[in-house]
Amino acid sequence: MSSSQKALFLDKKFGDLTVGETVIPKPGPGELLIKILATSLNPVDWKIQKYGIYIEEFPTILGTDIAGDVVEVGEGVTSFRVGDRVYVMALPALKCCALNI
Repeated sequence: MSSSQKALFLDKKFGDLTVGETVIPKPGPGELLIKILATSLNPVDWKIQKYGIYIEEFPTILGTDIAGDVVEVGEGVTSFRVGDRVYVMALPALKCCALNI
């Protein structure tokens, strides 16, 4: 597996959206690594950009809905296994929840 991936970044508060490379993180305790197969930008994403709400650390990666496959589980994860298909609904600044589909 590659060690980097493309992502859509908001470069600064009220800034521009740009596509760039980022390191693929390792899941920590209680976390999942999901290979994203589909994602979307929702009204909250453009509102984060336009109104400067929710996010205080930049650059940040936007995108609040994803669907994909679990490729790695962190320590202590018992509800998900590698290969599970999941979808996620979350704000970038909040902990997200993955649900089996």
